[in-house]
Amino acid sequence: MDFGKLACSGGTPVLMEPIRDGWHQITDLEKQAVMDLMDHGVLSVSKGGIVGEFEEECAQFIGTRFGLACCNGTSTLHSAYVAVGVGPGTEVIVPAYTWHATVTPILHCSATPVFAEIDPATLCLDPADVERRITERTRAITVVQVWGNVPDMDRFRDLADRHGLALIEDASHAHGATWQGKRIGSFGDIGCFSMQGGKAVSGGELGMVVTDSAELFDRMLLLGHFGRIDEGQAGPTFPGIGDMSLGAKYRAHPYAIAVARCGLSRLAELNRLRTRNYAILNDVLRGVKGIQTVDPIPGAERAGYLEFKFLVQPELLGGTRDEFAQACQAENAPVNVDRYSDLNFTYGLLHLAPLYNGFDRGDMGGCFHDPERPELRNGLGYKQGDLPVTEDICSRMIGTPAFADVPEDTVERVGLAMRKVAHHMNQGKK
Repeated sequence: MDFGKLACSGGTPVLMEPIRDGWHQITDLEKQAVMDLMDHGVLSVSKGGIVGEFEEECAQFIGTRFGLACCNGTSTLHSAYVAVGVGPGTEVIVPAYTWHATVTPILHCSATPVFAEIDPATLCLDPADVERRITERTRAITVVQVWGNVPDMDRFRDLADRHGLALIEDASHAHGATWQGKRIGSFGDIGCFSMQGGKAVSGGELGMVVTDSAELFDRMLLLGHFGRIDEGQAGPTFPGIGDMSLGAKYRAHPYAIAVARCGLSRLAELNRLRTRNYAILNDVLRGVKGIQTVDPIPGAERAGYLEFKFLVQPELLGGTRDEFAQACQAENAPVNVDRYSDLNFTYGLLHLAPLYNGFDRGDMGGCFHDPERPELRNGLGYKQGDLPVTEDICSRMIGTPAFADVPEDTVERVGLAMRKVAHHMNQGKK
């Protein structure tokens, strides 16, 4: 195949203009749903109504007994940690490769996050490494189905059960994904979903937490949903506390729920398009020297996505991932260095982020470190090289947007642009 000169060297770009995705999160459907609430004077719903309906719909979709709408994904994770008993003297095993909201609520519980390696095949937690890090302090394991990837959830469920630990799922990227035909979010004691503006099902700022446990549901009600304790399912979980509960307010806005309900109704089509387009890219790139595809493992059905991910192998490619991404961008292919490990975009991998290393959390007020472990108030002691697998994978990761309503031939041309750049780098022409 004659790829021609690279666009960054004066050649013709593979794509003549930037890609515009025809999938829109806000359509007439969402506008009408919000207007209907406005027309009826609805500004806030404490319980029941559209809130209760959406909670039931999400629980039914995931396959759990209970759903609880929250104001965002971070609040769902905080609710989950509180419900399973994360507190002073306890640890939660988490990946360092995730958005900070997976981990920061652990600090708000005065507990300690323990970072574990990810599996190169899934980009999710490596269960073998997780088991090595379990101690008498461990209270929970949090599996993040990052970018819609799905690990062996049966293995994590077995691991948690054998050690008497809570299993929490951060499924914020994986709306509609399954393992062995069962929905992600239903394997853990609690499943947490962000429905922030970029997610597959979005309310702008919204979250949903699901569980089969009546007691855990009640505990989450008590934390962030005052005025709803009469909905408790496990009987008098905390008799005598009264309607105030613990007084926090993690209530979701009804307009956000109205938008998200429309998104849930369109989720199957969004996932179908994104799965098709990711497969097109992987097929075009499979076997290209220096580029490694990330495919679903047997039994996994990915969904949600947020972004499509690939790995470069610089020693085979003949250049760095930054050089590769920049050359692809010149071809009008929207290829970027992975945002979770790019210090120009975020704080990089969490085990090396300032909040966990060298920042005195004890001077902030509140409860951002474990009072039983004062030696950790200035950081957890991680350093470069402590998670060699994670650090290596993330230093080589690139991504594209999770294309939805984009013509198949356009998606294929994105892959061809990446092939073109790889070909020239293989030949030593940058």
